[in-house]
Amino acid sequence: MLKNLMARLGHGAAKVDLVLNRNQFALGEFVEGTLVIQGGTVQQSINKIDVRLMVIVRSHESEATHLVTSIPFHQSFTIHPGERKEFPFQYQLPNDLLLSGNYVTYFFQTELDIAGGVDQTDRDYIEILPPQSLQQILLALEQLGFREKHDSRMFNGYVQEFAFFPTSYLNGQVQELEFAATLLPEGVRLQLELDLYSHGREQEVKREVFIYNDQLQSVSELTSFIQEILDEMVQHPHSAYHMEHHYGYHEHHGSGMGEAIGGFIAGAVGGMAVSELLDDDDKDDDKEENEDDEGFLEDLFEEDDD
Repeated sequence: MLKNLMARLGHGAAKVDLVLNRNQFALGEFVEGTLVIQGGTVQQSINKIDVRLMVIVRSHESEATHLVTSIPFHQSFTIHPGERKEFPFQYQLPNDLLLSGNYVTYFFQTELDIAGGVDQTDRDYIEILPPQSLQQILLALEQLGFREKHDSRMFNGYVQEFAFFPTSYLNGQVQELEFAATLLPEGVRLQLELDLYSHGREQEVKREVFIYNDQLQSVSELTSFIQEILDEMVQHPHSAYHMEHHYGYHEHHGSGMGEAIGGFIAGAVGGMAVSELLDDDDKDDDKEENEDDEGFLEDLFEEDDD
């Protein structure tokens, strides 16, 4: 009798544990593991198990936790004292999630729904890594001497922004390099922005660049390719914004907007995240900055006419 009462209060109750095969994943990969239910001191009825993928999105001073998706396991069963049950778990990550970083954290929250008792929970953190195509670009920037900033990979309410500072190449000429990325079957579209030092003030230079899959194969060739683009941006900051034809890139007839990094989060919680993360004192400044960036970012969401 006492055991039953204590179990209803959570003491000696059944426990749940999501055991993942690993904790690092690329976009689009399958997360696989095992749901382990360990019986407590008394027999209990389990209504269901819910597994939720959650994301914590931070700004400089605030953070907000949001549901990415819920993966219900609709199977009721009875767990006997000391019994162990295992169920396979699998979930495919979307291709347009934010990548993990200093301002983005993911975890699975697993909840065991116990009939007439206190539900039991488990939390497992995972890391979402850049896809291979984007990783090649990051390696090329590293070869050029760029280092990723602490506040890189922040979510601006629309997409995830990557930010770098020069350590050798362009040091003294460029304060910061930023980009947002869209993944397409043919390659990666980058929205580039350089903050230049110009006569004692900053000057923003923006370009749209499409890098095809065959250009992503060799890091050394990709490094030279990106250097050529950055050199042009520094030497001719007022030239045409759209750079595909200027550089003789293959003409791009894309298949829509593709998978913008962070697009899933933008669609699911973007507006909410921005309102929760921005401090009241910063909203006016950020609003003005977002209006300036609107033209820069809107191309990520426009479908190609072809």
